[in-house]
Amino acid sequence: MSLKKSVPPQARGGKGWLLVLALGLMACMVMGLVLVWSNIERMDTTYFINIAQNELRERRDLRAKLQVERERLLSPYELRRRAEEFGMREPRPGQVRRMEIQ
Repeated sequence: MSLKKSVPPQARGGKGWLLVLALGLMACMVMGLVLVWSNIERMDTTYFINIAQNELRERRDLRAKLQVERERLLSPYELRRRAEEFGMREPRPGQVRRMEIQ
């Protein structure tokens, strides 16, 4: 003789598997949305990083060009040419006075 009781089929959790399935599907949907959202954010961040890198590259190029132009304008040849253009000449002895800063 066995002391086991017979459990009716309804008491074994007939609708419990539907709840587990529904929760699993909801979890999959939420995870899918989170993955899509994180990918969109990653792409957005990458886009703005690329824009900033391009702007930095352009500014470096402009800075290099401006340094070349500055060196050209400060060259002795260019300064002499500009001075002659404005009627300037080298100072005569005694015309230059030096002041000391205290």
